[in-house]
Amino acid sequence: MIIRFVQGTTWNSQLIVMQSKTAMPFTPSHVEALTPDGFLLGAHFGSGVQKRKPGYDNEHTAHELYIELDATADQNKLFYEFLESKIGEPYDWRAIFGFLLPAHEHTMNHAICSALITLALRECRWFQFVLASPAHLISPRDLLLMVSSRMLVPMG
Repeated sequence: MIIRFVQGTTWNSQLIVMQSKTAMPFTPSHVEALTPDGFLLGAHFGSGVQKRKPGYDNEHTAHELYIELDATADQNKLFYEFLESKIGEPYDWRAIFGFLLPAHEHTMNHAICSALITLALRECRWFQFVLASPAHLISPRDLLLMVSSRMLVPMG
């Protein structure tokens, strides 16, 4: 399983970075998975869950980091099956407002990038235990922190 953390340069990416505070090697504003067939699969502001060709966001990317997660063949299968089953799911605008406002907002069967990847990691049991926060309240920075608790994250 390979996931990609990105810090974007668009206004909505910068709002996520400002809200998230600092992380290392950078504060991500987006996270998605690199699929075995070479696409990037994630939840996108405005268009929902979809696969895109690598490089789709080059002009709006300040930093990126690919991390290969240690996983069994069964975990890989479950992870990617879960993600593929979510293609077409709408974007969860309310969850984004929940990050920015002191509110607990979320629309069922809608996804933000970090919730999508977090739920896929739960589905394949990469996270062995129930998480202490609902997935729609986990930011890309939070997910990077969670991954760094299980493995070495390159710092540069």
